[in-house]
Amino acid sequence: MYLDPILTRELFFSAKQHDFAEAVVFALRQVLAALHAESELPSVLGKVRNAPWFQTLERAWDGLGPEAREQQWQTLAARLIDISYASRPYCVRCGECCRRGSPSLHLEDLGLWSQGLLSPRDLVTLRKGELVHLNIEGRVGPLSEELVKIKPHPETGHCRFYRDQDCSCSIYEHRPLQCRVQACWAPGSLEELWRTPKLARRDLVRDDEKMLELMQAHDGRCAPDKLDAACRQWHESGRQDAMDRILDQLRYDTALRALVVGRLAIAEEELEFFFGRSLLQLVRAYGLRVDQDGDGTYRLVLADC
Repeated sequence: MYLDPILTRELFFSAKQHDFAEAVVFALRQVLAALHAESELPSVLGKVRNAPWFQTLERAWDGLGPEAREQQWQTLAARLIDISYASRPYCVRCGECCRRGSPSLHLEDLGLWSQGLLSPRDLVTLRKGELVHLNIEGRVGPLSEELVKIKPHPETGHCRFYRDQDCSCSIYEHRPLQCRVQACWAPGSLEELWRTPKLARRDLVRDDEKMLELMQAHDGRCAPDKLDAACRQWHESGRQDAMDRILDQLRYDTALRALVVGRLAIAEEELEFFFGRSLLQLVRAYGLRVDQDGDGTYRLVLADC
């Protein structure tokens, strides 16, 4: 995950054994640098070199063909990462977790909302079916469940509560469960947490019947899976009815947001919590862009046009 694929590939395909040793040191330096534990290199390198499995591989390396080397290197790289993580089982406040993105909220975080420590303007909802990068699986795909997250910083993508100047958190004493559990040196903890129940919008606004009705109406007309189906059909066939369905959802989404701001005195910064990200944003994941003519008419075009 932290290994430079081009440089290590050049090194491990070399027939010379000393290049294999050089590749191992190079790989360890990359991993430990990412963990802010460069000083652990001598210790970690000693553990690797003394391991029987490594000594066996080192002796056999010269006799391996390209395909066998690639397979063995993948196994070796995974072991190097595991050993490196184990060298630093504590937080050094490097800010790595906070810079990667913002946390999702779990049931245990309900108190942060009820106590007023988090408000709608601090949060964004990713609705079921939205195309997102699935961190645990390492791919882009549709969400299987709704997520309520701390809003990322609009420019950096960092958590909005992260203070870059001193690598600190402005709500550290009241940080969400994911922040307390997550450890960049032990990714398994986050994978376990991901399987536990998460908060949804309805857990937070369950007493606001008017808002619940609006959210339900919006989800009915602008569900991400409906947008997904229409976008894919338009890409595949160019059918006008597919484009009409996309534009209909876009108009409804935009109009409802304007109505809520104008009549319910909801701040624009709160809309991403109550109704999720706008469809104007979501269509970008499909390589589309929405242009607006002078008379307010929407036009759907390919993003690179």
